[in-house]
Amino acid sequence: MTTTDPLTLYCVPHAGGSARSFVRWRRELPPAVRARPLEIAGKGLRSREPRQATLREAAADLADRIDPPGRYALLGHSMGGLLAYETARALHALGRPAPEFVLVAATRPPHLLGDSPYGPLLAVGDDDALLDALADHGRIPPEVRRSPMRHLFVPVIRGDLALVAGHRPDPTPEPLPSDLVAWYGTGDPDTPPEVMAGWRHYTRGAHRVEGFDGGHFFPHEHFEEVAARLVELAQQRADH
Repeated sequence: MTTTDPLTLYCVPHAGGSARSFVRWRRELPPAVRARPLEIAGKGLRSREPRQATLREAAADLADRIDPPGRYALLGHSMGGLLAYETARALHALGRPAPEFVLVAATRPPHLLGDSPYGPLLAVGDDDALLDALADHGRIPPEVRRSPMRHLFVPVIRGDLALVAGHRPDPTPEPLPSDLVAWYGTGDPDTPPEVMAGWRHYTRGAHRVEGFDGGHFFPHEHFEEVAARLVELAQQRADH
């Protein structure tokens, strides 16, 4: 392995999403970065497996499934950011090599989860009302709300919301040894830069906050810009 080898980027999707959320990433990211989507139990390709009871258990399961061929990093979008962070913690606890960086996109830091809208949304009983509320908050893509198959997505979405709402962050976490990059969409009111700056408490490596045009789904809506930045991050690490 050399620092010029491609960087394997393990990607964790948003609430309600699946590994399929990163199909374009697998196909179109430049050769310097190889996307490897992760799927938690009970969703997508692993839909027949029982869900883990907690977000931390789901992250430990993901850590067991990570076997990088060389250089690697973790990226998580929205709920996936929490999972990516907890997966990095689980890898560290196992004594595994640390990722070069952990990238959290549109994800509030753990100590600010109490201000997230996810808990109240979980209490919305009517399926269409829940989807309307999520759409109003920009938390699901518009096509999900319009889909004639939308009610098939609701159990998955509710399961993901329950993971986030039930998560109890470690009040005194040991900072990660990896660099931590926090991305936000300039049009996402839930993750403004001052909130994303709170991730600095979770690493003893470098920390940076970076904004992109767009709302909560900017990683997919502005793929070209995101892809170019990922290549830059991979190259920066290779140069050190």
